[in-house]
Amino acid sequence: MIFDIEQAKTNFNMVWFATQKDSAPLCTAISPFEKGQINIELDYSSGDKKRLYYNPSDTSYGNSLFDRLSFKLLDATNNLMGTISAENKKVKGFLQSYTYRVMKTNGKSYYLYEVGFGSRGLFLCIYDGEELIAIAEKSLTVINYKDSYIVYSLSKETLQIIIPLIMHYDITAHGDVMEISLMSVKHKKVNTVQKELIAKYDPTFIQRIKDLDQIS
Repeated sequence: MIFDIEQAKTNFNMVWFATQKDSAPLCTAISPFEKGQINIELDYSSGDKKRLYYNPSDTSYGNSLFDRLSFKLLDATNNLMGTISAENKKVKGFLQSYTYRVMKTNGKSYYLYEVGFGSRGLFLCIYDGEELIAIAEKSLTVINYKDSYIVYSLSKETLQIIIPLIMHYDITAHGDVMEISLMSVKHKKVNTVQKELIAKYDPTFIQRIKDLDQIS
């Protein structure tokens, strides 16, 4: 499965659309500006509705630092379904470490790793445990603060795992709240040096998904 995630609005009210070719959106994500907290409403074409919620002052989900700083994944009736957090891992070498994202839901853990090869591309590798299930290629050129991604996924069933993880990545790594410009063009390049992190990227994966997409 191949689909796009594109940011349609920035500044105080952010909107993203996940679309496959010329079809109706697979998911619409809306995040109105709210002081002191973040709410991203996820409306899937299947009819499911979820919400990513972040408020470090809210202790109703626990008092620990993790409880306050993690994003909460809530269902349509505001029941807690899981959490998404950024974690740091140290690896061999002087001052060598990297940040990755973890989504915990339904007793399982999913991971997002950012791997950059300079001008050759910036890739978000998404894992179900030890299995690579999707790679999202982020556009290196961002116009008017609107980020975009092409997602290559093994299955449509993982849509509700992939989209919240990319939303978390986008708003925490490339947040543009209150950014205003008549015309802004930015070029972002990342050069990953940690061998352990580079190994998360499978150079054959995207082509395999393209081949499967042609067959289907």
